[in-house]
Amino acid sequence: MDNAPFDEAGFRSWLSGNPRCQPIFETMWQRVMGPDMDYALCDYGRRKSMARKRLASAAVVALLSLVSYQSLPSIELQLATPQTFEVADGAVRSITLPDGSRLTLGGGAKVNVRFTRSDRVVDFSQGAVFADVAHDSDRPFRIRTNGADIVDIGTSFEVLSKPSEVRVTVTEGEVELKHQGWFGTPVNLKASQAATLSGSSVSRMKNVNLSDVARWRDDWVEYRGTPLRQVIDDLQSLSPLPIEIEGDRLANQPVSGRIKLSRPSEQLDNLAVIQSFRIDRTSHALILREE
Repeated sequence: MDNAPFDEAGFRSWLSGNPRCQPIFETMWQRVMGPDMDYALCDYGRRKSMARKRLASAAVVALLSLVSYQSLPSIELQLATPQTFEVADGAVRSITLPDGSRLTLGGGAKVNVRFTRSDRVVDFSQGAVFADVAHDSDRPFRIRTNGADIVDIGTSFEVLSKPSEVRVTVTEGEVELKHQGWFGTPVNLKASQAATLSGSSVSRMKNVNLSDVARWRDDWVEYRGTPLRQVIDDLQSLSPLPIEIEGDRLANQPVSGRIKLSRPSEQLDNLAVIQSFRIDRTSHALILREE
């Protein structure tokens, strides 16, 4: 390789052959050939110009290898143009992605979706997403939100993202939940299992009934003599603030009627009149107390 001449024409042909080659090469060049490297090469060249030419040629050849899509999936992902989908607060929206995966959005969620040859990534910051993922062993499906990195292993699952925590509940298959940092320890979740990420800490929750997962997808839900605590658990999914019930007697009051889960604040006000409780609103929670 040291004695091989640098093929400038071939290099320029490679750059012009695909519109993504130029930005990828420039990104890698900036990373590899920083100011310190540039100074070192210039100083080395003043002493041994021929050695410098060989080193520069070798660097270009190395970069040509590094910038291939197979070896640099993160660069390809960074350059991919995202598709944006969002839902108004108080509404529910279902979308089908190009790979056949389906997302149901609630709680004012806004997602950015990027697909490459090696990745499928969904980013959002707040709200609720239920994912029914089309299996593709060559392209992992990931959801990233508020420091959480959720990797699908062929499944359907719910992600509730709030400033204080991210909660993941699996209805089918398996997912991996971890903090996005270098030292995040992954937790694998299977059907009926749930966990939360708060800060950088992942905590498992007690198992859930599959019929109770992401009930907000139906928007309107019918209750017949259901304890208030269960109704509040459902409203909690899309509520921006935690909802707390003071006292078991209030929590166990039976509730009957249709509730629009996508509008938690409005429905709480209606329930307060019907069930005779008051709502104390703080900056951190909504607290339900008997009158």
